[in-house]
Amino acid sequence: MPKYYCEYCDIFLTHDSSSVRKAHNAGKNHVLNVRNYYAEIGQDKAQAIIDEITKAYENSASGKNTRKGNQQFRKKGRKRDHNCINCV
Repeated sequence: MPKYYCEYCDIFLTHDSSSVRKAHNAGKNHVLNVRNYYAEIGQDKAQAIIDEITKAYENSASGKNTRKGNQQFRKKGRKRDHNCINCV
């Protein structure tokens, strides 16, 4: 069973289920780590990342972006450069 890795917290979650990921992402430490991450990279770069995530979400809501289309991030150990819900 693959483990979920949180890039913000630098940890692996032992159980890869949506309920565990949701609980982790709603946690106080995770939210603080995300806030610190975006504060460190600067406002311009943070806004660009937020715009990219928003665009990916809007495309998935309209049916253009499917889970199968995001397989490029899972193959050959490529590291994701974002954390959209379709890629985790």
